[in-house]
Amino acid sequence: MKADIDFTEAAFKYIAELDKPTPTIRLGLKPAGCTGFEYEIKWDEIITESDYTEDFGNFKVAIDELSYPKIQGSTVDIIDDGINKNVKIINPQEVASCGCGASVNF
Repeated sequence: MKADIDFTEAAFKYIAELDKPTPTIRLGLKPAGCTGFEYEIKWDEIITESDYTEDFGNFKVAIDELSYPKIQGSTVDIIDDGINKNVKIINPQEVASCGCGASVNF
C-alpha cells in the first residue's frame, strides 16, 4: 500500500545524503506527552505486509497501519537550528500540540 507522505526539497536532500544504516525510514506515532501522541522517526530494516510504503529512490518510507490514518498527507521537513538540524513533520491533521511541540493530538 502506498504511503501518502511528502518531503520538502531540504529534507529529501538531507536524508538522501546521510550514511543510512538501512534504506528504510519508519514514521509512526506512539502514545506519549501531555497532548496525546509523539512522532516516531527511526531507521528500520523490517517492512511488514500491513505497512504503507513509498520508495523515494535513495530511501524508502514505511508507516504502520495504525499510525497511517493520522500521518497521511504530512510533509517531512528539516529545520536548521543553529548548527543542529531537526526533523519536523508538518501534519495538517493536528488539532493541538503541547507548548514545547513534542506531542500532538488529532
